[in-house]
Amino acid sequence: MRLPLCVFFGLLIPISFFIYGWTSYNRALRQNRIRLLTTKCTDGTIEIGIDQYALTEDLEYDAISYVWGGAPASVTVKCNGKPLIVTPTALEMLHYLHRYQRSTAIRKFWIDAICINQEDPKEKSIQVPLMHNIYSRAAAVIVWMSPATPETDVFFAEFQEVREKSRPWITRYIADPDCRAPIKEELPCHAKAFWRGLDRLLDNEWFRRLWTYQEIILPKTATLLCGDFWMDFDGFVEFLMDGWYNTDLIINESGERDTRSISAARTCYAIQFYRNFNNRNERVDGMKVRDVVTELYSLRPRHVKEPVDRVWAIVGLLENDFRDKITSAVDYSTQGRNRYWKTWIMFAKALMDEPGGIELLQIPPTLESRLPYLPSWCPNLSGKSSCRRNLHGQWNLSVAKQLSTLRWALFEESSEEKSQERGRAIEQHDKISINTVGHDDMLRVRGFVVDTVEEVVNHENCLDIMEYDQYDPDSKENMTLHATAVDYHMESLDLTRRVFYGKSEGVTDIPDDFIMAFVLDCRITEEAKNVYRETLPMFTTWYSARWGDPPKKQVYWHMLLMFMRGHSFFNTKGGRIGYAHSGCQPGDQVAAFYGGEVLYMIRQLDITSHNDNFSGQASDHVQYCGAAFIPHLMEQHQRDAANIGPDTTFFIH
Repeated sequence: MRLPLCVFFGLLIPISFFIYGWTSYNRALRQNRIRLLTTKCTDGTIEIGIDQYALTEDLEYDAISYVWGGAPASVTVKCNGKPLIVTPTALEMLHYLHRYQRSTAIRKFWIDAICINQEDPKEKSIQVPLMHNIYSRAAAVIVWMSPATPETDVFFAEFQEVREKSRPWITRYIADPDCRAPIKEELPCHAKAFWRGLDRLLDNEWFRRLWTYQEIILPKTATLLCGDFWMDFDGFVEFLMDGWYNTDLIINESGERDTRSISAARTCYAIQFYRNFNNRNERVDGMKVRDVVTELYSLRPRHVKEPVDRVWAIVGLLENDFRDKITSAVDYSTQGRNRYWKTWIMFAKALMDEPGGIELLQIPPTLESRLPYLPSWCPNLSGKSSCRRNLHGQWNLSVAKQLSTLRWALFEESSEEKSQERGRAIEQHDKISINTVGHDDMLRVRGFVVDTVEEVVNHENCLDIMEYDQYDPDSKENMTLHATAVDYHMESLDLTRRVFYGKSEGVTDIPDDFIMAFVLDCRITEEAKNVYRETLPMFTTWYSARWGDPPKKQVYWHMLLMFMRGHSFFNTKGGRIGYAHSGCQPGDQVAAFYGGEVLYMIRQLDITSHNDNFSGQASDHVQYCGAAFIPHLMEQHQRDAANIGPDTTFFIH
């Protein structure tokens, strides 16, 4: 795409001249080259110099991670002696970066909004594939928060002291969660301002943007900069994890538990995991396909300027070979941005062709209607998830590898060996066939039908998984949400009793299969079943996390009740019960796909209205409706025994 021209004194001049002036933008960037800038300040006025450099291993620079802001480019800064129009956010940040460097090491900067010509889609398409190297090779990444407030100044000023003072109490709490609360000497001197300062930081849009995720995971070193204060980013995250996840220090002392703070804390949890993993493995090649699938789900709530960035904003995190395969298709032309779903489909097809790509089908649907342009098997990469990604094969992991909150409820002899056997039987099956082709958007996968859905119980009025966290546990709104979850759970239990006992009225027994389905695991212990039966009356009255300080094993069942919100519960013609992603209907078929750990809901399509010359039988052309779990049907030999076949290749539209 050529940049627009205009007539100026009889000459055809690129319109970017009037935006950027004669700067380094007028020299096109060649492959593997980037622009870097320097700053100077004269009488309080910031100026920048910009030039091109080869992106080599020994190039010294700091990369900046920040949020552009909503304001358009409207203020001027001198660049190479000529005017450059930038956003107010960028100009403000340049002043603080200049002062920061005067107090630390003086290096060149890489700032995407300035160092990439944003008016040139061709240049953007060349630079996006370099994001992995730009951020991973930087001497440091500076995370710019915003100008300071009095509260953030207090937080930065007291941070190191508070971190040291709180460590003894955190150690005691991890050893004994019932230990006394921290004493005054273990808390901030200016506690109110300190915790408000932390809340101000967590409220920053940086924690909710998608591009910033790879920008902070990739670098070796990262610094958090707010106004004229800075700290080590990893130290900040460690403090947050100790005070939010490992203990309840931050929640109890700050009183903050709003949706934005929770979202930021979850973001930091994932960031810490991947940064620690990279450091332990000396900057590994990149994310495996299974990790990419997990992140596509968890990153859904994060914000992007354009939908096409749902793919390109994480491409730097991918394994080298897969990243190279994908980035050749980067397209920031007007057509590429407007028809973003083509990029989503291209990315999904590439994932499906990789080992483990079938896990893409474990991503739950969204509350919003499915985009008409996407095939049913390609997940919507934006929107609000209708349920948690609970159906992801955890029942095949050994008991020792389960979450600590669940481990007590499970038992299996020789669990590690049996876990490996189950995994091999599924992942190394000789009938695995999963592929896509270039000329259509269908997914072709080998498998067979095991049952048909007969009746469905849906969770009514479900919210996005993050929206549940905005309510105080004792609020009326949360009581209503709890009542809805209980109604859904009890209707599911009634359906189970009708399946196993022929009626629900007057029946008090709870079938083991119902508890297994609820836990999504058949290895449930008798103790756990008994605790569930004791806990059920708590569900049907009212439960608050603060009510009566219930034993942790009972709290676990309440947690499951919350986690299963939004799923569909169903029974089948074969007398089975199970959970599925939201949206399944009576008549849907339950299928096993060779190579897949979950079961799959499919719906027959009427292809007589299509003009395409489809291959295969008409009954093989289906719509994908979500993942499912059915007790006693999650191991390969159990599915083989339930096969009502025949084996076929499903063409998923």
